[in-house]
Amino acid sequence: MRAVRPVTPGIPNEIEVVDVPVPEPGAGEVVVRVAAAGLNRADLLQMRGGYPPPAGESSIPGLECAGRIEKLGEGVDAYSRGDRVMALLSGGGQAELVAVPEGQLMPWPESLSAAEAGGLPEAALTAWTNLVVEGGLRSGESVLVTGATSGVGSFAVQLARELGARVIAAGRDEARLKAMSGFDLEEHVVLGESFVDDVHALTDGRGVDLVLDLVGGEWTAKAIDALAPHGRLVLVGLTAGAKAHVDLTHVLRRQLKIVGSLLRIRTRAEKATLVRAFSSFAAARFDDGRLKPVVHRTYPLAEAASAYAALAAGGFTGKLVLIP
Repeated sequence: MRAVRPVTPGIPNEIEVVDVPVPEPGAGEVVVRVAAAGLNRADLLQMRGGYPPPAGESSIPGLECAGRIEKLGEGVDAYSRGDRVMALLSGGGQAELVAVPEGQLMPWPESLSAAEAGGLPEAALTAWTNLVVEGGLRSGESVLVTGATSGVGSFAVQLARELGARVIAAGRDEARLKAMSGFDLEEHVVLGESFVDDVHALTDGRGVDLVLDLVGGEWTAKAIDALAPHGRLVLVGLTAGAKAHVDLTHVLRRQLKIVGSLLRIRTRAEKATLVRAFSSFAAARFDDGRLKPVVHRTYPLAEAASAYAALAAGGFTGKLVLIP
């Protein structure tokens, strides 16, 4: 089968499509014929020689996909051959076929195209895990999402809205932030010199209850300053850098909580629990359009190098998706 070149640990790989062995399902797994697979910045980091897959998982990049089940492994009883599914993966999605643990499958909603479904699971489960499980977001609270025009960010602002929160989107490009008004999102701030003051102005000087930080770097320090007393910050991404100068007296005096969170390294059992909870919450919201993945562009699998170059360049809203 064709796949984006598997990654050799510690060695940055040229991005090209090569022939690799067809996967076989283990116990409790299925093999999915991929209809679409999303790209994530974690894939880009992996291809540059960092962020390897967990032990025992595929070295082919790709953390999410949608397709049809082609083969069942021993003990699989919740799905059948031919079922349309979405899958949260630890690797392997950017290929024609991928083996998936049964617990990491979700039904592919009829309301979503292949590209929308293929670019959904990683973004959606990252948003769910860090807003709900790690962030403890409750209805009536306020949440600031940095990197809001990214694939994860554009889904997180919708999910936070559906959770009953007041959502403030933050990003570098005001035009792209304004374009997110289609998500019933009217409040945004630009990541600039007045960022913290702007957040406090929108919240009557109080600050926000929760920050979903998708960018890191010095913006993390500023996001901490934008928190209300007893506020929480969940750090998920480091696109702006891995270092920040933080005045820890603010953390102490305002009794703040800062959490670091990764989805990929969680166990299969943890992921299955997250997938079940998210699916239960989201299914009806996909059906009626309240939740809608944002796809910027699709690429044929053969043009994976161009897709990765576009991902590295940035400057778009939503997800890039490969179509085998």
